[in-house]
Amino acid sequence: MSKKFRTLSRILLTTTAAFTFPALAHAQDSADAGTEDTGGEIVVTALKRSTSLQKTPLAISAVTGDTLTSMGVSDTSQLSRVSPGLVLRESGLSGSRITIRNIRAAGESLVGLYYDEIPILGSAGVNSDAGGTLPAIDLFDVERVEVLRGPQGTLYGSSSMAGTVRLVLAKPDLNVLSGATKGQISSVAHGDAGFQTQAMINVPLIDDKLAIRAVGSYKNQPGFIDNITLGRDDVNEQRTKSGRVMLRAKPTEDLTLDLMFMAQDQKGSINNYFLASGSYKANFEALQPLNDRTRIVSGTAAWDLGPVTATLVGSHSYRDFNYSYDITAFFRTYAELVPSLADAFNAQAPSVANSSQITKTDTVELRFSSNGSDVLDWTAGLFYSNRKGDIQSNVVAVDPASGKRLAINDTTLYGQRVIGDGLKQLAGFGEVTWHATPELSVTGGLRYYDYTRTASGEVTVVDPLVGFSASPYTTYKTKENGFLYKGNVSYQITPEAMVYATVSSGQRPGGINQTVGLSDEFVAYRSDTLWNYEVGAKTQWFGRMLTINADIFRIDWDDMQTSGTFPNTNFGFITNAGRARAYGVEVETTLRPMYGLELQASGAYTDTELLEDQSNQNLVASGLKGDPIPFVSKVTAQGSAQYDWALSEGLSGVVRADVSYSGKSWTVFHHENAFQQYLPSFTTVNLRAGISGDVDQWSVALFVNNLTDEDAIISKSSGNIFGGLDKVRAISITPRTIGIDFSKHF
Repeated sequence: MSKKFRTLSRILLTTTAAFTFPALAHAQDSADAGTEDTGGEIVVTALKRSTSLQKTPLAISAVTGDTLTSMGVSDTSQLSRVSPGLVLRESGLSGSRITIRNIRAAGESLVGLYYDEIPILGSAGVNSDAGGTLPAIDLFDVERVEVLRGPQGTLYGSSSMAGTVRLVLAKPDLNVLSGATKGQISSVAHGDAGFQTQAMINVPLIDDKLAIRAVGSYKNQPGFIDNITLGRDDVNEQRTKSGRVMLRAKPTEDLTLDLMFMAQDQKGSINNYFLASGSYKANFEALQPLNDRTRIVSGTAAWDLGPVTATLVGSHSYRDFNYSYDITAFFRTYAELVPSLADAFNAQAPSVANSSQITKTDTVELRFSSNGSDVLDWTAGLFYSNRKGDIQSNVVAVDPASGKRLAINDTTLYGQRVIGDGLKQLAGFGEVTWHATPELSVTGGLRYYDYTRTASGEVTVVDPLVGFSASPYTTYKTKENGFLYKGNVSYQITPEAMVYATVSSGQRPGGINQTVGLSDEFVAYRSDTLWNYEVGAKTQWFGRMLTINADIFRIDWDDMQTSGTFPNTNFGFITNAGRARAYGVEVETTLRPMYGLELQASGAYTDTELLEDQSNQNLVASGLKGDPIPFVSKVTAQGSAQYDWALSEGLSGVVRADVSYSGKSWTVFHHENAFQQYLPSFTTVNLRAGISGDVDQWSVALFVNNLTDEDAIISKSSGNIFGGLDKVRAISITPRTIGIDFSKHF
């Protein structure tokens, strides 16, 4: 065991001892005093059965829908504040990437995102980077969000290599007619005004047997980036429409059927600008629109067979993701660098790189779970997933006057690649927990996975200026199979104190690069794997007035997938290169010192580095031994304070403050690399104050997000296709936003 890991172990053990052993003496006092009303226990289903949050031997965070509302979290892109070690960042070409415990890299997602029981997969695109294109999902009428840190491979499979985020939806109520509406008006600094409106209605159709629940939302997120070249303000405005209809039927006491249809449409613009132009100032010659349409249909049947519950889940999802980003600077730059081809380069300016990605995914899961036992709890099942992608990469002319992309035809289409991508997965999984004593539990988990990756494509319109050289139609296939493992031991020292230890493995599929002109040795890349070693403690104090949960972990990451380009080329690809290691500590605390006051603080320290030089030093942005993982901070922290009090009979007041901190990071492995970019640390402060009526169930609140108007850049990128090293593209957090929101329940 390394010196660093031993040091972190001592920190946790010292902390655990300080809070656990006094709890032994305090146990009888707590029993005599009884359980205080401190907000109640949160029940989670992370183990695919219901367990208390504090009795679940995992590094898991859970927040209710009401808490998300009080935090001002309205979609998945804002979830970073709900769990230590969880980071969501908008990617350079739209979509978001989820990171847990600083395990971050291009390729398939490293963190599983689940919409209830349905895995949400990104679009692979021309760079095979599905993990960077996860859609932002609206969170209105969500029962709770669960964040599982560390590999969840045995129950959740591939793409849960570093963790899982579960969005648990509110289900139809079979007996109560109810509804809710919410609205918000806001104004963003350096930008325009925005608004959103949301509504829900729940209608029992047959008491105890059949009910329907419908949810709708419209969100106009104001822009704050001005295109100074085209003379257009607030070009990054986003408009999102979403809706969900759920039907629950209970034909017998033992059988529950759920059907769901979800639709979400997002229209707007890519949120980036050239750094040299100044904050929130873009000088692109082309507009950069995006359109993102998502549809999900699912059905779930849960049959209580007495000692066992059988659950069958099936889904079909469809996503049409289309965006354009300006590449005019590439042609302008090379017109100057290569005078002999200046006319040819200038003839393709202005223009955009347009990507059309249609992804269809079918999933089926059948599992059986025990219904609670003093001796054994177990879950076993089968999983199948089939994702198909049809992708186009186009170079398209732009109208110089308006900056709008022209309709694609023979004269406006300068270059085109077409790609077909397929990922088929089959798995069998199981977990068994043996309750050796009322206090001691031992868990073992196993998953067998088998996947097939296929890719096909060709250049249909040659454009040698950007590297679209003539190529025939080609098809590639790669397959892998193997096992994932989990072992866990937990001990309930007192009713308020538990310790646990976990060893678990994670994996995500490899793939096939579709980069034009790539040599055969770089076409296919393998899956990467990791092992996670973790010990943790969950404790509550003084009649549950104080909660302290903490864990330390070490992760060994092998055959890691990494992205790069070769010198003087325009397109990236993914390859396996090297090993990495991560050490970390995560802490969550909640204190309720008096009625109505809740104080929370959480944070993570995670140190990640390469254990060896990456294998091919001809790669641009390749890493060397000791380099930290790009785009991740060693330290992240969050804190909040909320106070509720009675203003009069039936009328309450609330004030809340949230603070979050993200440490510095770099955009590439090797900091001496010409393409390196430094990302400074930043802190944001959000405030909220409101009143609510307990009887009429209404509320009104004023809020300000990013109080100090922090100009924080969360991403920078540069490369040949962007026009060279001096053309750095940046993405910022949203500037200070002031607004009012209101809600009504009936």
